[in-house]
Amino acid sequence: MIARMGNDKVPDYWEDYNNLQRVKHALVKRYLDGWFAKLGFWAGRVVYCDTHAGRGRHAGGELGSPLVALRSLLNHSHRDQLLARCEFVFVFMEWDEKNVALLRKELDALGALPANVRVDIDRTDSFEALQGLADGFRTSGQQLAPALFFIDPYGFKVPGQLMRDLMSFLRVELFVNVIWRELDMAARRELKQAEPTGMSAALDSIFAGLDWRSAFTHEDHEVRAARCAGLFRELTHAKWATYMRMGGQTGALRYLLLHLTQHDAGRDLMKYCMWQESPEGWFYAGQLDNPKQQVLISRDPDLRPVREWLIEQLRPAPHQWQALIEKIRPTDWLTSHVWQVVREMRNEGTRRKKAGPWLSASKYRGTFSQKANPLLTLGQGEDE
Repeated sequence: MIARMGNDKVPDYWEDYNNLQRVKHALVKRYLDGWFAKLGFWAGRVVYCDTHAGRGRHAGGELGSPLVALRSLLNHSHRDQLLARCEFVFVFMEWDEKNVALLRKELDALGALPANVRVDIDRTDSFEALQGLADGFRTSGQQLAPALFFIDPYGFKVPGQLMRDLMSFLRVELFVNVIWRELDMAARRELKQAEPTGMSAALDSIFAGLDWRSAFTHEDHEVRAARCAGLFRELTHAKWATYMRMGGQTGALRYLLLHLTQHDAGRDLMKYCMWQESPEGWFYAGQLDNPKQQVLISRDPDLRPVREWLIEQLRPAPHQWQALIEKIRPTDWLTSHVWQVVREMRNEGTRRKKAGPWLSASKYRGTFSQKANPLLTLGQGEDE
Protein backbone atom coordinates (compact mmCIF):
# COMPACT_ATOMS: atom_id res chain seq x y z
CA MET A 1 0.00 0.00 0.00
CA ILE A 2 2.75 2.49 0.85
CA ALA A 3 5.41 3.34 -1.72
CA ARG A 4 8.93 2.42 -0.65
CA MET A 5 11.99 4.63 -1.06
CA GLY A 6 13.72 4.46 -4.40
CA ASN A 7 14.05 6.40 -7.59
CA ASP A 8 11.64 9.12 -8.65
CA LYS A 9 8.73 7.27 -10.26
CA VAL A 10 7.84 10.10 -12.65
CA PRO A 11 10.99 12.08 -13.51
CA ASP A 12 9.29 13.43 -16.65
CA TYR A 13 6.90 15.33 -14.37
CA TRP A 14 9.60 17.97 -13.90
CA GLU A 15 10.05 18.54 -17.64
CA ASP A 16 6.57 19.95 -18.15
CA TYR A 17 4.48 22.60 -16.42
CA ASN A 18 0.89 22.83 -17.58
CA ASN A 19 -2.08 24.87 -16.44
CA LEU A 20 -3.26 22.23 -13.98
CA GLN A 21 0.01 22.51 -12.09
CA ARG A 22 -0.20 26.30 -12.21
CA VAL A 23 -3.71 26.30 -10.76
CA LYS A 24 -2.72 23.81 -8.07
CA HIS A 25 0.17 26.02 -6.97
CA ALA A 26 -1.93 29.17 -7.27
CA LEU A 27 -4.47 27.68 -4.87
CA VAL A 28 -1.72 26.73 -2.41
CA LYS A 29 -0.38 30.27 -2.49
CA ARG A 30 -3.75 32.02 -2.28
CA TYR A 31 -4.86 29.84 0.61
CA LEU A 32 -1.62 30.25 2.54
CA ASP A 33 -1.73 34.02 2.05
CA GLY A 34 -4.99 34.06 4.00
CA TRP A 35 -4.23 31.12 6.31
CA PHE A 36 -0.94 32.60 7.55
CA ALA A 37 -2.66 35.90 8.28
CA LYS A 38 -5.60 34.28 10.09
CA LEU A 39 -3.45 32.10 12.35
CA GLY A 40 -0.14 33.93 12.64
CA PHE A 41 -1.37 36.70 14.90
CA TRP A 42 -2.49 34.38 17.70
CA ALA A 43 -1.35 30.75 17.25
CA GLY A 44 2.28 31.06 18.36
CA ARG A 45 3.30 28.34 15.89
CA VAL A 46 1.85 27.13 12.60
CA VAL A 47 3.03 24.25 10.43
CA TYR A 48 2.87 23.69 6.68
CA CYS A 49 3.74 20.15 5.60
CA ASP A 50 4.30 19.06 1.99
CA THR A 51 4.17 15.27 1.90
CA HIS A 52 5.67 14.86 -1.58
CA ALA A 53 7.86 17.92 -1.89
CA GLY A 54 9.79 16.95 -5.00
CA ARG A 55 12.78 18.96 -6.19
CA GLY A 56 11.50 22.50 -5.76
CA ARG A 57 11.60 23.71 -9.36
CA HIS A 58 10.56 22.50 -12.81
CA ALA A 59 12.86 22.40 -15.83
CA GLY A 60 11.29 25.59 -17.18
CA GLY A 61 12.07 27.46 -13.96
CA GLU A 62 8.57 27.27 -12.48
CA LEU A 63 8.47 26.89 -8.71
CA GLY A 64 7.35 23.68 -7.08
CA SER A 65 5.01 23.63 -4.10
CA PRO A 66 7.72 23.94 -1.37
CA LEU A 67 9.05 27.22 -2.78
CA VAL A 68 5.53 28.44 -3.53
CA ALA A 69 4.59 27.90 0.11
CA LEU A 70 7.75 29.39 1.57
CA ARG A 71 7.63 32.45 -0.66
CA SER A 72 4.01 33.00 0.30
CA LEU A 73 5.26 33.82 3.79
CA LEU A 74 8.51 35.55 2.84
CA ASN A 75 6.67 37.90 0.45
CA HIS A 76 3.58 38.33 2.63
CA SER A 77 2.38 41.91 3.02
CA HIS A 78 2.22 41.39 6.82
CA ARG A 79 5.40 39.32 7.09
CA ASP A 80 7.16 41.36 9.75
CA GLN A 81 4.11 41.57 11.99
CA LEU A 82 3.48 37.83 11.63
CA LEU A 83 7.07 36.85 12.34
CA ALA A 84 7.09 39.03 15.45
CA ARG A 85 4.24 36.96 16.90
CA CYS A 86 4.55 33.45 15.50
CA GLU A 87 6.97 30.69 14.49
CA PHE A 88 6.35 29.25 11.03
CA VAL A 89 7.54 25.69 10.46
CA PHE A 90 7.79 24.26 6.95
CA VAL A 91 8.20 20.49 6.73
CA PHE A 92 9.13 19.16 3.30
CA MET A 93 8.98 15.37 2.98
CA GLU A 94 10.46 13.63 -0.05
CA TRP A 95 11.51 10.03 -0.57
CA ASP A 96 13.81 10.36 -3.62
CA GLU A 97 17.43 11.17 -2.79
CA LYS A 98 18.10 13.16 -5.98
CA ASN A 99 14.98 15.26 -5.46
CA VAL A 100 16.00 15.98 -1.87
CA ALA A 101 19.45 17.18 -2.99
CA LEU A 102 17.94 19.47 -5.63
CA LEU A 103 15.40 20.83 -3.16
CA ARG A 104 18.14 21.60 -0.63
CA LYS A 105 20.04 23.46 -3.35
CA GLU A 106 16.98 25.59 -4.16
CA LEU A 107 16.43 26.42 -0.51
CA ASP A 108 20.10 27.23 0.06
CA ALA A 109 19.87 29.73 -2.80
CA LEU A 110 17.36 31.72 -0.76
CA GLY A 111 20.04 32.55 1.78
CA ALA A 112 19.49 32.96 5.50
CA LEU A 113 15.84 32.82 6.48
CA PRO A 114 14.32 35.29 8.95
CA ALA A 115 14.06 34.43 12.61
CA ASN A 116 10.93 32.44 13.40
CA VAL A 117 11.02 30.67 10.02
CA ARG A 118 12.14 27.05 10.26
CA VAL A 119 12.50 24.64 7.35
CA ASP A 120 12.89 20.88 7.85
CA ILE A 121 13.62 18.60 4.89
CA ASP A 122 12.98 14.96 5.69
CA ARG A 123 14.02 12.19 3.33
CA THR A 124 11.35 9.75 4.33
CA ASP A 125 8.24 7.85 3.40
CA SER A 126 5.80 10.58 4.34
CA PHE A 127 2.82 8.32 5.01
CA GLU A 128 4.74 6.12 7.45
CA ALA A 129 6.37 9.14 9.11
CA LEU A 130 3.09 11.01 9.55
CA GLN A 131 1.31 7.93 10.87
CA GLY A 132 4.03 7.59 13.49
CA LEU A 133 3.69 11.29 14.33
CA ALA A 134 -0.08 11.08 14.71
CA ASP A 135 0.17 7.92 16.83
CA GLY A 136 2.78 9.51 19.09
CA PHE A 137 0.78 12.68 19.68
CA ARG A 138 -2.40 10.74 20.32
CA THR A 139 -0.66 8.43 22.80
CA SER A 140 0.80 11.38 24.71
CA GLY A 141 -2.48 13.29 24.66
CA GLN A 142 -0.83 16.29 22.98
CA GLN A 143 -2.36 18.47 20.28
CA LEU A 144 -0.67 19.36 17.04
CA ALA A 145 -0.05 23.03 16.33
CA PRO A 146 -2.35 24.47 13.63
CA ALA A 147 -1.19 22.70 10.48
CA LEU A 148 -1.98 22.42 6.80
CA PHE A 149 -0.90 19.16 5.13
CA PHE A 150 -0.55 19.34 1.36
CA ILE A 151 -0.85 15.76 0.11
CA ASP A 152 0.15 15.62 -3.55
CA PRO A 153 1.13 11.99 -4.19
CA TYR A 154 2.44 10.33 -7.35
CA GLY A 155 -0.37 7.75 -7.22
CA PHE A 156 -3.87 7.50 -5.80
CA LYS A 157 -3.16 5.20 -2.83
CA VAL A 158 -3.35 7.64 0.07
CA PRO A 159 -4.20 5.81 3.33
CA GLY A 160 -7.62 6.88 4.57
CA GLN A 161 -6.77 6.00 8.16
CA LEU A 162 -3.86 8.44 8.08
CA MET A 163 -6.09 11.25 6.82
CA ARG A 164 -8.59 10.42 9.57
CA ASP A 165 -5.88 10.40 12.24
CA LEU A 166 -4.44 13.75 11.10
CA MET A 167 -7.87 15.37 11.00
CA SER A 168 -8.58 14.16 14.53
CA PHE A 169 -6.41 17.05 15.73
CA LEU A 170 -8.54 20.15 16.15
CA ARG A 171 -6.67 22.62 13.94
CA VAL A 172 -5.36 20.38 11.18
CA GLU A 173 -6.51 20.88 7.60
CA LEU A 174 -5.79 18.73 4.55
CA PHE A 175 -5.38 19.82 0.94
CA VAL A 176 -5.28 16.64 -1.13
CA ASN A 177 -4.63 16.16 -4.83
CA VAL A 178 -6.90 13.19 -5.53
CA ILE A 179 -5.62 11.39 -8.63
CA TRP A 180 -9.18 10.98 -9.80
CA ARG A 181 -8.91 9.36 -13.22
CA GLU A 182 -6.80 6.44 -11.99
CA LEU A 183 -8.82 6.09 -8.77
CA ASP A 184 -12.14 6.11 -10.63
CA MET A 185 -10.92 3.62 -13.22
CA ALA A 186 -9.59 1.27 -10.54
CA ALA A 187 -12.83 1.36 -8.56
CA ARG A 188 -15.07 0.93 -11.60
CA ARG A 189 -12.95 -1.94 -12.92
CA GLU A 190 -12.93 -3.66 -9.53
CA LEU A 191 -16.71 -3.46 -9.24
CA LYS A 192 -16.98 -5.47 -12.46
CA GLN A 193 -14.82 -8.31 -11.16
CA ALA A 194 -16.56 -11.57 -10.30
CA GLU A 195 -14.30 -11.94 -7.26
CA PRO A 196 -12.42 -9.24 -5.30
CA THR A 197 -8.79 -8.75 -6.25
CA GLY A 198 -5.92 -7.07 -4.43
CA MET A 199 -7.26 -3.73 -5.66
CA SER A 200 -10.28 -4.13 -3.39
CA ALA A 201 -8.01 -4.21 -0.37
CA ALA A 202 -6.22 -1.11 -1.67
CA LEU A 203 -9.49 0.76 -2.14
CA ASP A 204 -10.68 -0.37 1.30
CA SER A 205 -7.52 1.23 2.71
CA ILE A 206 -7.93 4.45 0.73
CA PHE A 207 -11.48 4.96 1.96
CA ALA A 208 -10.96 3.34 5.38
CA GLY A 209 -13.91 1.07 4.80
CA LEU A 210 -16.22 -0.49 2.22
CA ASP A 211 -18.44 2.47 1.32
CA TRP A 212 -16.59 3.12 -1.94
CA ARG A 213 -18.42 0.15 -3.46
CA SER A 214 -21.71 2.05 -3.59
CA ALA A 215 -20.17 5.47 -4.27
CA PHE A 216 -18.68 4.40 -7.61
CA THR A 217 -21.75 2.69 -9.07
CA HIS A 218 -23.32 5.82 -10.58
CA GLU A 219 -22.88 6.27 -14.34
CA ASP A 220 -22.32 10.04 -14.13
CA HIS A 221 -18.67 10.81 -13.35
CA GLU A 222 -19.60 14.14 -11.72
CA VAL A 223 -21.86 12.31 -9.28
CA ARG A 224 -19.10 9.80 -8.57
CA ALA A 225 -16.63 12.63 -7.94
CA ALA A 226 -19.03 14.33 -5.53
CA ARG A 227 -19.62 11.05 -3.72
CA CYS A 228 -15.88 10.46 -3.52
CA ALA A 229 -15.35 13.88 -1.92
CA GLY A 230 -18.20 13.08 0.44
CA LEU A 231 -16.57 9.80 1.44
CA PHE A 232 -13.32 11.58 2.29
CA ARG A 233 -15.25 14.13 4.34
CA GLU A 234 -17.07 11.39 6.23
CA LEU A 235 -14.03 9.23 6.92
CA THR A 236 -12.03 12.22 8.23
CA HIS A 237 -15.06 13.61 10.13
CA ALA A 238 -14.39 16.96 8.44
CA LYS A 239 -17.10 19.58 8.63
CA TRP A 240 -16.37 20.86 5.13
CA ALA A 241 -15.06 19.31 1.91
CA THR A 242 -14.40 21.75 -0.93
CA TYR A 243 -12.97 20.59 -4.23
CA MET A 244 -11.92 21.88 -7.63
CA ARG A 245 -12.23 19.79 -10.77
CA MET A 246 -9.13 19.57 -12.95
CA GLY A 247 -9.70 18.53 -16.57
CA GLY A 248 -7.25 17.11 -19.09
CA GLN A 249 -6.77 18.08 -22.74
CA THR A 250 -10.05 16.44 -23.76
CA GLY A 251 -11.94 17.99 -20.85
CA ALA A 252 -12.22 14.66 -19.03
CA LEU A 253 -11.85 14.90 -15.26
CA ARG A 254 -8.27 14.08 -14.17
CA TYR A 255 -7.82 15.35 -10.61
CA LEU A 256 -9.79 16.67 -7.66
CA LEU A 257 -8.09 19.25 -5.48
CA LEU A 258 -9.85 18.51 -2.22
CA HIS A 259 -9.73 20.70 0.89
CA LEU A 260 -10.88 19.27 4.22
CA THR A 261 -11.40 21.43 7.29
CA GLN A 262 -13.39 21.66 10.50
CA HIS A 263 -13.63 25.43 10.37
CA ASP A 264 -16.09 27.78 8.71
CA ALA A 265 -13.32 30.31 8.05
CA GLY A 266 -11.32 27.64 6.20
CA ARG A 267 -14.31 26.75 4.05
CA ASP A 268 -14.95 30.41 3.22
CA LEU A 269 -11.31 31.08 2.40
CA MET A 270 -10.95 28.06 0.11
CA LYS A 271 -14.16 28.92 -1.74
CA TYR A 272 -12.79 32.41 -2.31
CA CYS A 273 -9.48 31.00 -3.59
CA MET A 274 -11.21 28.65 -6.00
CA TRP A 275 -13.43 31.41 -7.36
CA GLN A 276 -10.32 33.49 -7.99
CA GLU A 277 -8.99 30.73 -10.22
CA SER A 278 -12.34 29.92 -11.80
CA PRO A 279 -14.38 33.16 -11.81
CA GLU A 280 -17.13 31.73 -14.00
CA GLY A 281 -17.89 29.18 -11.33
CA TRP A 282 -18.10 25.39 -11.05
CA PHE A 283 -14.52 25.29 -9.74
CA TYR A 284 -13.06 23.92 -12.94
CA ALA A 285 -9.61 24.31 -14.49
CA GLY A 286 -8.42 22.91 -17.81
CA GLN A 287 -4.98 21.66 -18.80
CA LEU A 288 -4.80 23.77 -21.96
CA ASP A 289 -5.56 27.19 -20.50
CA ASN A 290 -2.71 29.66 -20.82
CA PRO A 291 -0.39 28.88 -17.86
CA LYS A 292 0.75 32.52 -17.79
CA GLN A 293 -2.79 33.81 -17.42
CA GLN A 294 -3.49 35.01 -13.87
CA VAL A 295 -7.28 34.55 -14.11
CA LEU A 296 -8.70 31.77 -16.22
CA ILE A 297 -11.94 33.49 -17.18
CA SER A 298 -12.28 37.22 -16.71
CA ARG A 299 -15.98 37.82 -17.16
CA ASP A 300 -18.38 37.92 -14.23
CA PRO A 301 -20.35 34.82 -13.25
CA ASP A 302 -24.04 34.45 -13.99
CA LEU A 303 -25.71 35.32 -10.68
CA ARG A 304 -29.25 34.39 -11.69
CA PRO A 305 -29.07 31.18 -9.63
CA VAL A 306 -28.09 33.30 -6.61
CA ARG A 307 -31.14 35.52 -7.15
CA GLU A 308 -33.36 32.44 -7.32
CA TRP A 309 -31.73 31.05 -4.17
CA LEU A 310 -32.21 34.34 -2.31
CA ILE A 311 -35.89 34.56 -3.29
CA GLU A 312 -36.38 30.98 -2.12
CA GLN A 313 -34.81 31.80 1.27
CA LEU A 314 -36.79 34.99 1.84
CA ARG A 315 -40.20 34.01 0.49
CA PRO A 316 -41.28 32.17 3.68
CA ALA A 317 -39.96 34.83 6.10
CA PRO A 318 -37.50 37.74 6.42
CA HIS A 319 -33.87 36.95 7.23
CA GLN A 320 -31.09 38.98 8.69
CA TRP A 321 -27.91 39.12 6.65
CA GLN A 322 -25.83 37.06 9.11
CA ALA A 323 -28.36 34.23 8.90
CA LEU A 324 -28.00 34.20 5.11
CA ILE A 325 -24.22 33.94 5.44
CA GLU A 326 -24.65 30.67 7.32
CA LYS A 327 -27.05 29.38 4.68
CA ILE A 328 -24.83 30.22 1.69
CA ARG A 329 -21.73 28.52 3.13
CA PRO A 330 -22.70 24.96 2.06
CA THR A 331 -23.13 26.15 -1.56
CA ASP A 332 -20.38 27.07 -4.02
CA TRP A 333 -21.42 30.74 -3.98
CA LEU A 334 -19.58 33.45 -2.05
CA THR A 335 -21.16 35.92 0.34
CA SER A 336 -20.00 38.68 -2.01
CA HIS A 337 -22.17 37.16 -4.76
CA VAL A 338 -25.21 37.17 -2.50
CA TRP A 339 -24.58 40.73 -1.33
CA GLN A 340 -24.28 41.89 -4.94
CA VAL A 341 -27.72 40.41 -5.65
CA VAL A 342 -29.08 41.93 -2.43
CA ARG A 343 -27.96 45.40 -3.55
CA GLU A 344 -29.39 44.91 -7.04
CA MET A 345 -32.77 43.74 -5.73
CA ARG A 346 -32.89 46.55 -3.18
CA ASN A 347 -32.19 49.11 -5.91
CA GLU A 348 -34.97 47.59 -7.99
CA GLY A 349 -37.35 48.02 -5.07
CA THR A 350 -36.22 51.61 -4.53
CA ARG A 351 -36.71 52.57 -8.18
CA ARG A 352 -40.02 50.69 -8.43
CA LYS A 353 -39.40 50.26 -12.16
CA LYS A 354 -39.24 46.52 -12.33
CA ALA A 355 -42.04 44.12 -11.61
CA GLY A 356 -41.20 40.98 -9.72
CA PRO A 357 -39.51 40.20 -6.41
CA TRP A 358 -37.39 42.93 -4.84
CA LEU A 359 -36.00 43.71 -1.40
CA SER A 360 -36.84 46.14 1.31
CA ALA A 361 -34.52 46.37 4.31
CA SER A 362 -34.98 47.59 7.84
CA LYS A 363 -33.20 47.53 11.20
CA TYR A 364 -29.80 48.70 10.03
CA ARG A 365 -27.71 51.59 11.26
CA GLY A 366 -26.08 54.18 9.02
CA THR A 367 -25.34 53.08 5.49
CA PHE A 368 -26.86 49.92 4.11
CA SER A 369 -24.03 47.44 4.77
CA GLN A 370 -23.26 43.84 5.61
CA LYS A 371 -21.77 44.89 8.94
CA ALA A 372 -25.06 46.50 9.97
CA ASN A 373 -26.74 43.07 9.60
CA PRO A 374 -29.95 44.37 7.98
CA LEU A 375 -33.23 42.51 8.09
CA LEU A 376 -34.12 41.59 4.50
CA THR A 377 -37.74 41.31 3.44
CA LEU A 378 -39.00 40.15 0.07
CA GLY A 379 -41.43 42.44 -1.75
CA GLN A 380 -43.45 41.54 -4.83
CA GLY A 381 -44.49 43.57 -7.86
CA GLU A 382 -44.30 47.36 -8.08
CA ASP A 383 -45.96 48.23 -4.79
CA GLU A 384 -44.38 47.96 -1.41
